[in-house]
Amino acid sequence: MISLFRFNRPLKLNQAINVTLFTGGVVAFGLLASGIGIIEFTSIPTGIAQVVLAFLLGLTLLLIYRQRRALKLKEGRIEVIEREVQALTAATESHLQVCEIDAKGKIASVNQSFADRFGYSASELVGKPISIIYVGGTSNRAYRALQTSLSESTCWAGESEDVTADGHGLLSRCNVTPVLDFAQCLVGAIVVRTDNKDAPNSDKSRFLKNLFDYLHDEIYVYDTESLGMVFANLSALKASGWSNDQLDQKSILDADPHMDESLFRGHVAPLFSGEKDVVVIVVERGTKFGEITTRLAVGENGETLFVSVLRDATERKKIERAKTEAVSVVSHEMRTPLTSIKGSLRLLHSGTLGIFDNNAKQALDIAVRNTEQLLLLVDDILDLEKIRAGKMKMDKAPVDLVALVDEVVEMNRGYGDELRVNFQFETDLTDAIASVSAARFTQVLANLLSNAAKFTPAGETVQVMLDSENGFWKISVTDKGPGIPEEAYHMVFASFAQLRSPDGKERKGTGLGLAIAQRIVHAHDGEIDFVSKCGEGTTFFVKLPMHTIQPQQLDHAFKIESTLDNLNNPEKILLDDAKPLEI
Repeated sequence: MISLFRFNRPLKLNQAINVTLFTGGVVAFGLLASGIGIIEFTSIPTGIAQVVLAFLLGLTLLLIYRQRRALKLKEGRIEVIEREVQALTAATESHLQVCEIDAKGKIASVNQSFADRFGYSASELVGKPISIIYVGGTSNRAYRALQTSLSESTCWAGESEDVTADGHGLLSRCNVTPVLDFAQCLVGAIVVRTDNKDAPNSDKSRFLKNLFDYLHDEIYVYDTESLGMVFANLSALKASGWSNDQLDQKSILDADPHMDESLFRGHVAPLFSGEKDVVVIVVERGTKFGEITTRLAVGENGETLFVSVLRDATERKKIERAKTEAVSVVSHEMRTPLTSIKGSLRLLHSGTLGIFDNNAKQALDIAVRNTEQLLLLVDDILDLEKIRAGKMKMDKAPVDLVALVDEVVEMNRGYGDELRVNFQFETDLTDAIASVSAARFTQVLANLLSNAAKFTPAGETVQVMLDSENGFWKISVTDKGPGIPEEAYHMVFASFAQLRSPDGKERKGTGLGLAIAQRIVHAHDGEIDFVSKCGEGTTFFVKLPMHTIQPQQLDHAFKIESTLDNLNNPEKILLDDAKPLEI
């Protein structure tokens, strides 16, 4: 008797085929058995049974045919896939160097292209640490990136400097892909290398690197945010006491233990604001001097970098010092007779020794003015030499800059009136306490005001402002002159510098005022700099550290009267010998 099959869920195709084949086999066996009399169907009419059995047999044959056809199609697809895999393998073998490493960084397997490229056999590489193919071994930058990729289970791609078995250097493009198990635990990584497509550019980069290494100047390239080092030439490495392997762990702050990050950030701020394309500072390094030029640059990946070039300025400073000392000796010898000449000329000019006609008075006026100009030059030279020699002591005391600046502006109004230039002082501060030598700082401000007046057209106003900025008091003096050409920026604070004005007019001066002002400001732990635009004018600014003393502790009489007192007795003004000067 035939039973009916029942299923609780739909059958998949292969399951249906198997069930049908099994049913067809049973039916076929039933027909065969019925035909030879082994089994008799008594419950179902013979005609119906034969029809059912014939239908099942036909269905079975149809399914067998379709299964064979499906198998042929699968075999065809497998052949196509095998051909594709063979082509991909051939391409990989010829163009890619593939290496499989375990979680500890040891080589598990390599393809033939990898072995050939590095001059090893596959058996020589398997089991070895992958660091053997990197220039410098474990200190190599790309190797450390690979270790980071393994520890963080992240992919990495970049340039790798490799070395072959015979020591020949290679440059590869490297891709690292970590391999994780079902539990997301690191199993190893697939490392794929290709010949660097940018080989010409890389060769050029290596050429430039070698060229920079032979330069006597120190070159530092570092990140603008972290200040982490990116590149340093051999001169920089030697001066800093670093090795190339240590460079990735260094910051530009490590190059000088006395370097203050906040002061440095303030120094380079004009680069980001667009005020300047380059900033320059002169530093003292033991018995030597260096001039550091810093500008912004864009790295290979679009990151913003600092590029600082330190040039030894010791010889230049020696020449400048020798020139100044020679002039200083002459100045010392000239000062006494010039003072006598000035006194005699004033006696003649006053009429005490007799009355002169107009022509004689004009000649006396010229002699008096030129004598005063010579004495001013002599005094500036002597001041500069005293500062450089460290033979002066500066008496610093808490001073209210609001009162001091206002007083100096008033003292210089007469000079402005001669040139028909007005001085306007503005500030929102009620007091601004700084530790300064009032007399010396008066000299700085007077120099800035006189320069601004000389370059400002008649009828215009020189703007003087005092405000606070990041823990500093900032005094700015803005003129409406012709501005300073960018190519002359580096000469502004140089000794005996007489810059050619864009408007072609000549202004009298010794060329020492700003040089002296810079050294006085530096002796106060301050900063003096400028911004300028041709045709619009120039702003000189001085920054001084804020003082913590309360303003009510100051004697107002001291703030004003001691300033005037010191101006009449300049020999009281001395520089602090303990403070090294940047010259």
